[in-house]
Amino acid sequence: MPNTQFLPGRLLGMGLLALALAGCAGSGGARPQGAAAANAASSADSLAQTAWELVRWVQPGGALRDIPHGDNGEPVKLVFLAQGKQYRVNGFAGCNRYMGTYRIEGGRLRIDAPAATRMACPTPERAGLEADYLRGLGSIDTFTLDNGGAPRHLTFNLRGGDVLEFVRREDPPTP
Repeated sequence: MPNTQFLPGRLLGMGLLALALAGCAGSGGARPQGAAAANAASSADSLAQTAWELVRWVQPGGALRDIPHGDNGEPVKLVFLAQGKQYRVNGFAGCNRYMGTYRIEGGRLRIDAPAATRMACPTPERAGLEADYLRGLGSIDTFTLDNGGAPRHLTFNLRGGDVLEFVRREDPPTP
């Protein structure tokens, strides 16, 4: 005979878990805009093994945001990697290296949980840029690519109205 002593608590816990998962499933990710992005959105492998440098940040209203390089001249960058069914992102956010995961499901791009090293930024401006960039990776509303075959430009339109423009750099080696 099964132990029913903890059954109400288990049912409540399973119900809360189901609600949480349902909330996550509906929270979307970035919609592709244009044929090239729609093509890339057909599979997470479409972005795999590509590297991108942030070259322009347009704020709501059209003002450009300064994008300084790191102390060693390293630019803010984003790298998409896939090995088997594991899809990861990593890069440099201005002061620190970061990593996370990405996925493309239902034609939408989602970058999750960017975690970063904890090196101090030399200026408050760079610290602010880094924090906004990492937060922005989690709030991409739409994305575009300049073409589907070998894209050279990637654009993220953030929910708050910012636009991040990337240029493709040397791709990482295929594992």
